[in-house]
Amino acid sequence: MPIIQPPAQPTQLGQLRTFISLFLPICLVLLIIGGMHYYTFYATEHSSIESEESLNVDLAQRMIQEDIADVVKDLRFLAEHIETQGLPEALPWTREQRIAEEFRVFAKNKGLYDQIRYLDANGMEIVRVNYNDGNVEVVPYVELQNKASRYYFREALAQEPGGIYISRFDLNVENGKIEEPFKPVIRFGTPVVDHSGNKKGIVLINYLGARLIDNFSRAAASIASHLELLNSDGYWLSSPKHENEWGFMLDSNIRFQNENPLAWQQIAQTENGQFETPEGLFTFTTVYPLQAALSALPGMSDYISVHEQQFPRWKIVSHIPHSQIASTFPLFLKNNGSLYLSMFLLVLVGTGFLARTTYLHRIAEAQRDYEQRFRHTLENIDLAAVALNRQGRVTFCNNHFLDITGWERDDVIGKNWIKKFVVDEDQEQVSGIIRKMDTPQSFPSHLELQVKTRDGEPRLITWNNTLSYDSKGEVIGVTGIGEDITEMRRTESELLKLYQAVEQSPSSVVITNPQGDIEYVNPKFTEVSGYSAEEVIGRNPRLLKSGETSREEYSNLWDTIRNGGEWRGEFHNRRKNGELFWEAAAISAIRDNEGNITSILAVKEDITEKKRLEKEVEKQNRELALAETMAAMGRMASMIAHDLRNPLSSVKMTLQILDKKADPAVSADTNELCHISLERIRYMEEILSDMLSYSRPDALKPEWIPIDKVIDLSIGMSQRRRHKKKITLHTQYHSGLPTIYADATKLRQVFSNLIANAFQATIDSDSPQVSIEAMIELGHEGTNVRIDICDNGCGIDAEDQKRMFEPFFTTRAKGTGLGLAIVKRILDQHQANIYVSDNKPAGTCISVILPINPATQNPKTESQDHEQDPYR
Repeated sequence: MPIIQPPAQPTQLGQLRTFISLFLPICLVLLIIGGMHYYTFYATEHSSIESEESLNVDLAQRMIQEDIADVVKDLRFLAEHIETQGLPEALPWTREQRIAEEFRVFAKNKGLYDQIRYLDANGMEIVRVNYNDGNVEVVPYVELQNKASRYYFREALAQEPGGIYISRFDLNVENGKIEEPFKPVIRFGTPVVDHSGNKKGIVLINYLGARLIDNFSRAAASIASHLELLNSDGYWLSSPKHENEWGFMLDSNIRFQNENPLAWQQIAQTENGQFETPEGLFTFTTVYPLQAALSALPGMSDYISVHEQQFPRWKIVSHIPHSQIASTFPLFLKNNGSLYLSMFLLVLVGTGFLARTTYLHRIAEAQRDYEQRFRHTLENIDLAAVALNRQGRVTFCNNHFLDITGWERDDVIGKNWIKKFVVDEDQEQVSGIIRKMDTPQSFPSHLELQVKTRDGEPRLITWNNTLSYDSKGEVIGVTGIGEDITEMRRTESELLKLYQAVEQSPSSVVITNPQGDIEYVNPKFTEVSGYSAEEVIGRNPRLLKSGETSREEYSNLWDTIRNGGEWRGEFHNRRKNGELFWEAAAISAIRDNEGNITSILAVKEDITEKKRLEKEVEKQNRELALAETMAAMGRMASMIAHDLRNPLSSVKMTLQILDKKADPAVSADTNELCHISLERIRYMEEILSDMLSYSRPDALKPEWIPIDKVIDLSIGMSQRRRHKKKITLHTQYHSGLPTIYADATKLRQVFSNLIANAFQATIDSDSPQVSIEAMIELGHEGTNVRIDICDNGCGIDAEDQKRMFEPFFTTRAKGTGLGLAIVKRILDQHQANIYVSDNKPAGTCISVILPINPATQNPKTESQDHEQDPYR
């Protein structure tokens, strides 16, 4: 509970504060009243604008309808006049003269029509009367034109007798060009029939569109500045911006919907209405010119009701931007500004007087009850309270201070604060602070100080100091309100130690909220993952996932944590740069006093190197075991070769001698038996040779060699078998093949074995084929040479593909099963890879990938082997 300083003597600043505290609320009330007044004024004006816009749009609509109705009546009058006088059946000369005279008189009296024409059924103008600014002219016969190709002639002639055709509202075209200056026209047409009802032609009136637009604008003169007339496609027929008009005639795409897309959606789909969008206030209605025309004729109401949806239409649109609607505010100020200014001045003066009176009264009351409230407040606060006079002696202390220090009240009141309660090392500092009472502006309001207790154990207390003043405004002492922070500082110290330990920990430490969002990571995390703290704070640890940990493991992790346990396990995560690494993690929940999870702590150790060493040891153990096996096999092979080769050589020599000395009478049988025996002996020699070659591999003798030459030599070693089996061989060496650093002899052994196997696999094929292709391939460790050997033979089962490089594994009746094992051993010596895949539609493909220079290649990692080897 804060200590309230006794009020000082009235000052200009204090009065100003009181004035502001009263003036601002009253001004706010006045502002609210003004706002409500303006809102009412605005709503009234807005409603008036909407009503005026709707009224003027309706007037414009009625004016257009009346103009069109008048034209239609004139058109029917001329057509019926021609029909009743029988002019369609009259002689051409008589017909033309009489119609021309009728049209001339009519055009001169009306003064509304640019042209009045009579066209026969073939579209030829029979009579045309032009009205040019009051001059009526009958066009000579030689200047008359045939209009059979024009749309308005065809559509007018197609009308039923008595029917009315109204063209679109466009610009007049003469001799295929738009007439200049622009002359907007609407063409009205109706068929002319003889006494038998046969169509003889049409009467066509070109109504001056400028008159319709002028009448349209005059009818809504008060809104003419923002009144627009649109056709059904949104092109302007009339606009305050004349450059926007007649876009459809001038091949321009300037349309209403381009400038007001939101408004056009509603205008195009609705007959009439009024609405507001961010673009302003829109009032609109729809005019159906043909409907207005037919309404002027008796007996056409049924036709209108049936074909109403098919009538062409125009849109009358009034558009007021919001800026014009908002212009009501200056008008409001003009009408009411003086009233509100007077009220503001009255409030200003009244508030100043009231502030002065209120402030003085408040100071007087505060002075009377200060002493009572001061003592009561200090006794009831849950903080230490001590009052000192200017000499530094204690004049007051509350019970909370006595509870903290263990002193009795008699041991405190009247004692010198510095000598009795301040520890030795702080006494000089506190003496200087007490002397600063003479300069209140420099007196510290906050201080942390160790206070002696009865048992001699100092307590650290943080003090908030308030100077005390007498009625004259002079300092008479200081009151300190203090809080014992001894335990808090001890806890902070422990936390700081713990924080420093975590910051310097050799293990990664991650703390998340209960939802798994990261709140803290230590520097070791940044070192291991590559992510800075700023990059991960607020994100989920799943950003480290490599995708190798299953959902079941994560589910087990969360179940363990929620059940109060500690989950321990390993993660295969991904660093920021994409590298994979292993972590051993211990994850547990941090709970509050009520058992609720507040945070989740993960302590993780980078065990990538440990994993690598384990794999290296495992690999070395495998290689040691294999070496021991191969050594034993080598000793066995050497023993077998030593014990069998000499006897086999003797038997082989004996058989060769017998073959040469055989009795001619039995030479056929003897030769056959000798050949069979010699073949078996050679087979046994091959087995001994393969066993010795596999168990005791020779060291490489690398040199820079062209791979295509090696393959060609290997093919030559199998030519006899190829020609014998009639096998078709295709070779393709891509251009730019580099030389490689390898043992040519051993690679010839590899490719000879693989090519021989490919030839062997095509024995049962109707059209045996083998293809060999060599190309450059870019791999993870650098540039390689890839050789594909494909056949169309019987293929290899998936299970056999996995075992085909194992020693002594074979699917043939004859064979040691060491050929491909030797191939694999030689390729391993060259740090090369070999893969097996199916050849579509039949057969097998063997792919050998040789590094250009094995000495510069890095050892393959587990993840790279997995990516390169499709059978893992």
